[in-house]
Amino acid sequence: MLLDREVELDLAATALGSGRGALVLVTGPLGVGKSALLDGIGALRAARGALHLRVNAAPMERDFPLGAARQLLEPALRHASPEAMARWTAGSASHARSALDACRPAGAVPAQPVLDSLTALIENMARDQPVLLLVDELQWADLATLQWLRHLSGRLAGLPVLLVCAVREGDDLAGHPAVQGVIEHATHILRPGNLAWQDTHALIHRYHGEAADGVFAAACHRATGGNPLILNCLLADAAHRDLQPVADNAEAAAALRPAALQHRLLLRLDAQAEQVRRIARAMAVLGDDMNPELLSKLAEVDSTGRDHALRKLTDLGLTTGEQHPRYVHALVQEAVAEGIPLEERTAMHALAAELLHRSGRPPEQVARHLMALTAPTYTWATEVLRAAARAAQGRGAPEVAARYLRRALMGSSPDAERAELLVDLATSERSFAPYTSVRHIAQAVLLCDGPVRRAQAVVRLAPSAFSSTLLPVHELLQEAADALGPEDRLHGPERELALRLEARIRQSTLPDPEKLAGSVARLVALGPEPKTGTVAERELLAPLIGAATFSNALPAHEVAQLAKRVLEREPALPAHVHTTMPLVVASLVAADAVEELSSWLDAVQQNAVGRQTRVEQALIGTEQALVSLARGRLTVAKKQALAAFELAGAKHEEVFTLSSMTLARCAILTGDHQLADRLLAIKYRAEEEPYVWSGLAMLKGQSAARKGDLDSALGYFLDAGRRLEQCGWHNPALLPWASAAAFLHLHLGEREQARELSALEVEWARAWGAPGPLGRALRVYSHMVEGPGSTDVLREAVDVLQLSANRFELCQALLDLGERLGPAEAHGRAALRRAYAEAVECDTPWLARRAEELLAEAPPDPESARGQLTPAERKVAELATSGMTNQKIANELNITCRAVEKHLTNCYRKMSIPGRVHLSAALRELDQQPPNSPGPAAPY
Repeated sequence: MLLDREVELDLAATALGSGRGALVLVTGPLGVGKSALLDGIGALRAARGALHLRVNAAPMERDFPLGAARQLLEPALRHASPEAMARWTAGSASHARSALDACRPAGAVPAQPVLDSLTALIENMARDQPVLLLVDELQWADLATLQWLRHLSGRLAGLPVLLVCAVREGDDLAGHPAVQGVIEHATHILRPGNLAWQDTHALIHRYHGEAADGVFAAACHRATGGNPLILNCLLADAAHRDLQPVADNAEAAAALRPAALQHRLLLRLDAQAEQVRRIARAMAVLGDDMNPELLSKLAEVDSTGRDHALRKLTDLGLTTGEQHPRYVHALVQEAVAEGIPLEERTAMHALAAELLHRSGRPPEQVARHLMALTAPTYTWATEVLRAAARAAQGRGAPEVAARYLRRALMGSSPDAERAELLVDLATSERSFAPYTSVRHIAQAVLLCDGPVRRAQAVVRLAPSAFSSTLLPVHELLQEAADALGPEDRLHGPERELALRLEARIRQSTLPDPEKLAGSVARLVALGPEPKTGTVAERELLAPLIGAATFSNALPAHEVAQLAKRVLEREPALPAHVHTTMPLVVASLVAADAVEELSSWLDAVQQNAVGRQTRVEQALIGTEQALVSLARGRLTVAKKQALAAFELAGAKHEEVFTLSSMTLARCAILTGDHQLADRLLAIKYRAEEEPYVWSGLAMLKGQSAARKGDLDSALGYFLDAGRRLEQCGWHNPALLPWASAAAFLHLHLGEREQARELSALEVEWARAWGAPGPLGRALRVYSHMVEGPGSTDVLREAVDVLQLSANRFELCQALLDLGERLGPAEAHGRAALRRAYAEAVECDTPWLARRAEELLAEAPPDPESARGQLTPAERKVAELATSGMTNQKIANELNITCRAVEKHLTNCYRKMSIPGRVHLSAALRELDQQPPNSPGPAAPY
């Protein structure tokens, strides 16, 4: 398959068809497909009636005079009939066969009669039919053949002979006078370039027999630059490894390093002079760290030799130029580097590291070469690797930082230095391997000298990893705190360490009722305006505020006020997810106070661009999903939580669990059974953690209820509540277990149990005081109360939820109130219209449909002006005028057929028409009303 060579082939076809004789030169850098182009010329329709003669010259045959000429001509002579042979060798060509068979010493120059005889042979052949001569790798042909081709090329005019010679650009032999003597007679020069990206698609189809995914094709094209040789080697290797051309395999395909490519490149380099090979290897080792002076020192080549070598490598198509030399593709650089013997390559990296360090280059440039050594051998290597790790961490590349630190650990010996490296490594690992981070902190503590150093190590622990690690984190924290002493006896940095240790201890003991009460007492003792000026003070406040939230010990407005004080002083950085700060986020969500929090998280997201890893992205996404849930934006919340869930993946167990539980709340609220089943099928490492256990119990209860097993479902919901209560967690904002259990008691005919449980939730919600949880609890309680009192409870729920950010809960309360009052009653209709508007706003179509169905039963308002149609009525009327039946309209809008009938009846009454046949005219009249006429009614 020859791609993107139409221009070159058209030119060759023109030359073939002219019958006047021509020499076409095909040249270009490495791997652009010169040989393939010769194949394409040979396959042209214009060449079908020609006699094809082809030779691929080779370096090993250069010592055989006329060796290439013999390979070019003998196949045709061998298969020629006696009659054809007689015609071809007639006249001056009579000695051509003997000239080819003659044995000559290496380097012998053919006599003029020999040249004339061979040229006459071609002329005689051309009298029978056009002749196409294809000479690949012209520069490697023997001297005698080159002299004959020069002789022939000067006599092509007027002959139906096309001579096509491919010359490897940049090869030393390409500049030989004998080669140049042939080239100078060229009438056309073809210089094929790299393939376009669309041709990469076609080439992939050739290897795999199927169309390539765009991401896969783009990755392959980007990795190879469209160079035909490199691209073919890459795709052949991908096909051999059975890497299908799909998006998931794009990264793996681009990372392939084909052995065939390396072999081709090394053969090319082996044919070059020693100084060219040395410069090529030095460039491969230095990569982007290169400058001419450094290149000379590493290759041990003077400036003159260096410049000559760079020109030669550029001519070969391997590098980009002399001013800013770079390999044309990373694949080429890596192939050259891998071809360097290991011992030599290691020595070059060691020398490169030393040269870069002496010249004051940035640590990461030096570290790249230190990483290539078996172990750092310089006394300064460990400090350089640590500095490089700090730089990588600062630019948002913690995994790179971790690689530097692991290499530094290989060369560290003193315990104190090793402990520092382990702590730095653990700090980087928090962003992609939290569990491993905890293990490395535990190892570092054993090596630390003194309580301060141990405390400095332990405070690097990320609280998000506490619940899923099997290591004794709480004991580790407590031992470090005991050794350091109480914070009220410490000052300066040591006091800060003590506060940060206390913060982590209190977060780790949140499930302990006794410790929970102690944390609330500690918060109260700090007063209404606790200090928030330092990182440590804010880190301590976070779990104390969390304790007050979980235990429902302080009202929501007090908790929110304290949490906002912390947030005002806390920088909006992605690193907050590795501290106790997520508890502040959770507390503000529970308190229904998310306005400032939402702005703060938006700033976090902006500051995280380009610097966050998968762990940070997933944790921040989970926090944003919690805020969306608190606002009643269920669709947005589910999308955010699902993205965080997928981003974390099972590899990041701690984050995966947190995002899963947020996603579980979305599944419960939206009734997404498929998502719930998916979450239940996962095995969580932190399954015994109270919130995770209770969340899973809620999912199991939902699943059982869906299958009609109400008794089991009730048991799961009650178990979830008991597990939370065992921890002293009495806040109804955490999980709506009591509401779910109360409804099931009611369905099972256990009204008294339902009322008692729902009343208890209302009591807890009143104590907490946040409008969202209280409004929800009141709405549920209204279903448990019989008589007129239930309507009063619903009215209170609506009034409370007016103050909430949660529009979903307000929508449900309005819908319940409208249904209770009935659409025939004005206040009922008003509630239903507001419910519809809120349902549309928070993207809950199932609630909007219910509101529409109820409103369809309402009589028209007497004050309704003619033509004042609701959006739903207008939509139904338009569909009716298109000829759709009531049933088709119902299916289209996902409403009942009865609702369609009610909508149409209202339309007839409002527009004063007798029936459907008049709808079109009435709608046209409505559209022609002047701008100041009464518009449509507000959406219900």
